[in-house]
Amino acid sequence: MGMKRTALVVLLMVTAAMVVTAAPAGALGASSAAALSASDVAADFNNDGVADLAVGVPGENGNAGAVNVLYGAGGGLSGTGAQVFTQVGGTPEVGDSFGWELAAGDFDNDGFADLAAGAPFEAVGSARGAGAVSVLYGSAGGVTAVGGRLFTQVGGTVEAGDLFGFALAAGDFNANGSDDLAAGAPREQVGSLIQAGAVSVLPGSAAGLTATGGRLLTQVGGTVEVRDQFGAQLATGDFDDNGAADLAAAAPTEAVGSIFEAGAVSVVNGSGGGLAGGRLFTQNSPGVPGTAEFLDHFGGAGPPEAG
Repeated sequence: MGMKRTALVVLLMVTAAMVVTAAPAGALGASSAAALSASDVAADFNNDGVADLAVGVPGENGNAGAVNVLYGAGGGLSGTGAQVFTQVGGTPEVGDSFGWELAAGDFDNDGFADLAAGAPFEAVGSARGAGAVSVLYGSAGGVTAVGGRLFTQVGGTVEAGDLFGFALAAGDFNANGSDDLAAGAPREQVGSLIQAGAVSVLPGSAAGLTATGGRLLTQVGGTVEVRDQFGAQLATGDFDDNGAADLAAAAPTEAVGSIFEAGAVSVVNGSGGGLAGGRLFTQNSPGVPGTAEFLDHFGGAGPPEAG
């Protein structure tokens, strides 16, 4: 059941990477949220055998954000029994952009899909735009805020402008039956390298997602550099057919040699021990069609900051 559900999420996450529109030139602020398309995600939140749909509304109420959930039935989706959620585990605030990005997975391995919703412009303490992710669990009655939790970046320092939760993807990276969650923070500073980007991985368990054992990943297979914005887009899939989901993470403003913002994608391999190893792909990689060129932004529909 876990890997079957993961396969569904994989398709949706790849689709999400194509749905998010390109960022305008200059710094992207919370005021831009309404102009961007948040990812929508389908999963069976009430385990009735029919897919349901969660729709992000990041521009709701002054960009505080919201998520609508519509339930599937034999006659298709309808507004009957539909729900609306705002951020859980914290205070909804103007400019948070809750629902900017969504991902679904069975994080507690109970047969009900659960929902993760990013609020990348959320302030964490005095750190504006640090970002947060709310997790709401599925049940026989559908998505519920009961037991919901708010997560901030794991494995690193929470800083202003990190944009944690800008991208999300779910998959069972250690093949233990519970889906895990990857959350991109594309403006994370790595050492002295501003906006190099990082991805937090929160493990799933019988009790749901937890920060315990969480990890922070930076780009694999290449040099971490200023403004790579690693983690701006994420996708999961069992690319090597070993029973564990793998993680693809884009760095759309990565330089390829001297080619500015050509873009690259890191693929980190899943296994019984979790994510490890991996390689970097660009349009100059053997067998990949095309040629890396200035401002191609390979791996992303648009970085969180362009120009």
